[in-house]
Amino acid sequence: MPLDEPLAISFTESFVKSLLKSIQYGMLDFIEGEDEPVYSSEDVTACITLCLEFMTSIECETQTVDSTKNHIRDLVISLNELNDECDQCLIETDQREEICEFIQKVVSTTHVELEGDVTEEWRDW
Repeated sequence: MPLDEPLAISFTESFVKSLLKSIQYGMLDFIEGEDEPVYSSEDVTACITLCLEFMTSIECETQTVDSTKNHIRDLVISLNELNDECDQCLIETDQREEICEFIQKVVSTTHVELEGDVTEEWRDW
């Protein structure tokens, strides 16, 4: 193992965690001070939990192109359902871009090569 590989993994983990925090804070900022918010902090927690579960499932087994796509599909469909429950307001443009970047960063740790927007096929948000 090259000496710089642990640093790369550590950097990727830090970057992924900062993306999740940014997604979480962006969603929470949107509803802060609203009298009747469209979604709750519990919905935000559910979104972050789905992302963390995706990351864990990717990291727990050796990935192929097919298994990686299946994990991505499952996450995206779950996020679609959650966003539907929130009247399509939970995942806005900024969050969409960060979630897609999060997915790409997690997938990059598997060394599986996927082209383009890996969520587009299933994404409603």
